[in-house]
Amino acid sequence: MTRLTLFWGKGGLVGLESVGHTGAAAKGEDVVCAAVSTLVHTLVLGLETAGLSGVIRDIDPSVPIIRVEWKDAPAGVMGRLDLLTRTIAGALREISAIHADHVGVSEVHLK
Repeated sequence: MTRLTLFWGKGGLVGLESVGHTGAAAKGEDVVCAAVSTLVHTLVLGLETAGLSGVIRDIDPSVPIIRVEWKDAPAGVMGRLDLLTRTIAGALREISAIHADHVGVSEVHLK
């Protein structure tokens, strides 16, 4: 199962952690895992395109785990990222709702 944690700050989504494989199908044939991976990597690409570097805090393909954080991004950048981050979060929630046995999403609201 893939467990996703979305971290929300005052300005919107500020971090994401993805741990594990979905296990929906055999390796190389798991479209659920591919969908989650595509969304997470699209988020990272969008953050880097917005000028944020070093957003990947931890990555370990053997687990697999990826932690992405951008809570210290300037306010102007956060505003530009809002549509991207909310769209990615919504798509991950939708995948979790459809494939609840393989993907779980939890949300943490930071102070």
